[in-house]
Amino acid sequence: MCLALTDDSSLLVTGSYDTTACLWSTMSDATECLGILIGHTGRIVCVATSMTFVYTGSEDSTIKKWDICTSDCIFTYSGHVSQVNRIMCAGDFLFSTSYDKTAKVWLQQVNNASTQEEVLVRTFEGHTKAVYPIIFLPGQDTGGVNEEGLKINPSDLVITGSTDTTAKSWALDMGICLKTMQQHTGPVTCMDTGAQGKLLFTGSDDCTVRVWEVSSGRCLRELRGHNEAVTCLKAVQRMLYTGSHDSKVKCWLPESANCTRTFKISTNFGSVTAIQIYKGILFVGYTDDVARAFDAKSGSLKRVFQGHTDSVSCLAVWANKLYTGSSDGTLRVWDVSNISTETSSEESEDELNHHVELD
Repeated sequence: MCLALTDDSSLLVTGSYDTTACLWSTMSDATECLGILIGHTGRIVCVATSMTFVYTGSEDSTIKKWDICTSDCIFTYSGHVSQVNRIMCAGDFLFSTSYDKTAKVWLQQVNNASTQEEVLVRTFEGHTKAVYPIIFLPGQDTGGVNEEGLKINPSDLVITGSTDTTAKSWALDMGICLKTMQQHTGPVTCMDTGAQGKLLFTGSDDCTVRVWEVSSGRCLRELRGHNEAVTCLKAVQRMLYTGSHDSKVKCWLPESANCTRTFKISTNFGSVTAIQIYKGILFVGYTDDVARAFDAKSGSLKRVFQGHTDSVSCLAVWANKLYTGSSDGTLRVWDVSNISTETSSEESEDELNHHVELD
């Protein structure tokens, strides 16, 4: 259901509803399973990596830290009282969101002797429903520590999105809510920021994407064009790519709210689950069990990856390989080394039944 590459991209970590996470080699020709992380009592819904460690968030309301080299659990973070929805690592900290309406900040540096009180840095309370996406925006590095002895800069920001239809910005140092961004009429499902962290993009079940000024919390623009809920989005340089339940991916110029192109498929029952840009190619996962690759500039379909027997729930691209994780319980690896030089073609049943080389 989720995957993440390590900092050096030498390993891929996948999390599953079977309560385990697996470590896979990416450097070798064969994608070997190098370790299985066992210890959660609920489904794993999110994973993150930092240096030689893996973090897994689970339906059992805990987060676990694992040693990549030994596959041993080093520490279990307990503090959320419901499912952990998202986790991310930045600086010295681990960030998490949960169904329990809170976001939390924890220390990454822990050991077997650490207590929950010692490792919990902040709890952000203020949302009235489940919290999902989370972003950390580092401020100007002062090179010092705060009164608690933590390496937190005065302008460090955390941004959270919730099913209560709002996004909130928080001061990491003070632990207080600075701005509440509330113009959506449906849950905030996904977020990203511009390159300099001045703009926030939020996607929602209300079918819209909104562009916010982070410093003021002011809504600058509304992007309308999708017919159903926005499920994922990604900012790439000056462009913004958005995926939706309406089976479309759209490319926008956020500064003008113009949609420059729409990436369509021949069916209208494949919700978009994940998107990634790699070397000018847009890779998209769908609930119709298929992943597809489009030319990011022209919008033309380059290739169709069929082989899964259930929804493609997550994907990653690295070193000319596409990794797709699916609700069917498998991870598939596809060769995409020559995809940018292939001629574009219309999607057909012949293409849908053609397997690209699979490791």
